[in-house]
Amino acid sequence: MKLSSGEEIDTIDTKTSSEVADLKHLKEVIDDADQFRGVLTNEAYVCPKCEATEVYAELKQTRASDEPETRILTCKGCLHGWREY
Repeated sequence: MKLSSGEEIDTIDTKTSSEVADLKHLKEVIDDADQFRGVLTNEAYVCPKCEATEVYAELKQTRASDEPETRILTCKGCLHGWREY
């Protein structure tokens, strides 16, 4: 694609807004990770940020009912939040 300034930009990897909305569920970090939810587990999960083994785990149905549940995890030590699908 050529801009009015004459500069050329590559648009091969560009995504439409609907494609971006479809990928929203793949976001790993959870914004409200400072809220402890779920059951405190010990050595069942390892925090990818600080490698602690005390992690709060909660199962939620975030997609269609015929899809598996999403595991929402929050580290007790550093408050890092992430999901496992």
